[in-house]
Amino acid sequence: MEKAERINRVLNSLEGEKELFRRLPELEFIHDDDLQSSVIRTYMDGCPDVFWERASSSSGKYHPSDERDAAGNWIHTKRVFAEYCNISQSYLNAGLIDEHERDEGKAAALIHDMMKYGWPSDRNVHTVRDHDLIAASVAKHIGGASDTVVSMIESHMGPWGEGPQPETDNQWLLHLADKSASNVNTMIHIYKPAKEITSEWEDIDVMSSSSVLE
Repeated sequence: MEKAERINRVLNSLEGEKELFRRLPELEFIHDDDLQSSVIRTYMDGCPDVFWERASSSSGKYHPSDERDAAGNWIHTKRVFAEYCNISQSYLNAGLIDEHERDEGKAAALIHDMMKYGWPSDRNVHTVRDHDLIAASVAKHIGGASDTVVSMIESHMGPWGEGPQPETDNQWLLHLADKSASNVNTMIHIYKPAKEITSEWEDIDVMSSSSVLE
């Protein structure tokens, strides 16, 4: 039995959907109601608080400086979402993916690094290599994510993860968005950062328009 199947709810500080939307207003841009609801369930019942609190790179060797400190994993997730939306627009316009597939990619982008520190019960100090598979399991068994979204989360690390290699156009788009957002010199602007982020990083690059996320 998958470990996620034995978990009814991860204890966290999310008191309701309003609070989740405050932290991740990007949810507004997942237009498919079922996909959006699945992401909400995954966060409300499966997201550990370390997701909001810790760095995206515990070693300090990778990611931009603001992703290597407090709220770094949260910031990184917002950047991956923005970058996925940006690069997937060309694939949408070219007819290589459709609007529903793009929404699937948006959903996967928000979940992909949710379990960067592994299972909460393991109390890991550092990020774990198999976080791709753990996040996919949580999305599937707690959030009820579709097989397509699960496969995107599993493969988002490409050759550096425990999951399978990306194969579809959409899987590659998420992998490339993640890789781009992890670049130490990244300048990807984020959408409506919460006060916890701006209090730590006053100079963080913020979107002047949300049009790229549509």
